[in-house]
Amino acid sequence: MRAERTAQRLLVSVIVPVYNSGAHLLPCVRSILEQTHENLELILVDDGSTDGSGALCDAFAEEDERVRVRHQANGGIASAQNTGLDAATGDLITFCDNDDLMAPRMLERLVGLIESSEADMSCCRWRNVGASQGEAEMRRHSDDPFGTSIVFSDAAEAYQTVFSVAVRRVLRVELKYFSEANWGKLYRSHLFDGVRFPEGRYAQDVAVAMTLYERMSTVVSCSDALYYWLQRGDSVSHAVKSTGYYSDIVSAHLVSFDTALRMGITPARAYCGLKTLRLERRSVKTTQEQATYDGDVAAVRARLAQLTLGQRMLCQLLYLQRAIEVQVYNRTVHRRR
Repeated sequence: MRAERTAQRLLVSVIVPVYNSGAHLLPCVRSILEQTHENLELILVDDGSTDGSGALCDAFAEEDERVRVRHQANGGIASAQNTGLDAATGDLITFCDNDDLMAPRMLERLVGLIESSEADMSCCRWRNVGASQGEAEMRRHSDDPFGTSIVFSDAAEAYQTVFSVAVRRVLRVELKYFSEANWGKLYRSHLFDGVRFPEGRYAQDVAVAMTLYERMSTVVSCSDALYYWLQRGDSVSHAVKSTGYYSDIVSAHLVSFDTALRMGITPARAYCGLKTLRLERRSVKTTQEQATYDGDVAAVRARLAQLTLGQRMLCQLLYLQRAIEVQVYNRTVHRRR
């Protein structure tokens, strides 16, 4: 009981960037405010919405004193996340996309894990669900018992090397797999001291991932699927992409690549991210876009030249394996509605 009381005293800041999400925001906010860990502040950052989402955020704040709202001109998700970080006062920080859901016991589980293990971050699994099935699926699993968890100290290395589904299953290291996505994770707030997402760019989470993981002494990861990543056909990840979009992804993975090498880690995940160059090449339509692409090619070649033969072979092997898995994902999960 003492551990439970201590965990309940920890204030969790939940940051939700909001942009034209009026049709999806209510279920998202409701899932957060109905958390069994009640000591939270929900920071809704209205990023220049034009569909009434801002007024909806204000209505939530009037109904629940734990809701705080920040309104700003549209600056993109990184700007909204940074505004949320600047406003956060919690001991712990997590993020939620404005059209996703958090299982009722998600914070209870993650706070309990981070408290009992004294880790810097706790993380859970997630469910890829079609948007129309999200709430029903969450109710279906609401009484699932908590599963297993592990504590490990090599967060940055795990991030770079444990990502292929086949490798994870063969080596039985599923719980050491986590992505750069900020949702489904609970961070100690000090990890963001002096760290902010690069604004006006895509892949902002990739750009800071290794910085955060390098700061972590230990991470605790559990087998419980407590975050609901809802798939929608109109999401950014389904939209047609520009040269600038792909260039931002390459740039973010270059930062990740450099940090990994500096730490003595084989940058396998970053290597896979740099393969976005082939998509960037196909998107080029103007002389300016060609110049952007040419600059990215030069930067990538310079980084790959720093790898040993063994590192390059390992990176390529994992890339090929992952490429097959991504194709399967794109034809199944990514098309859910």
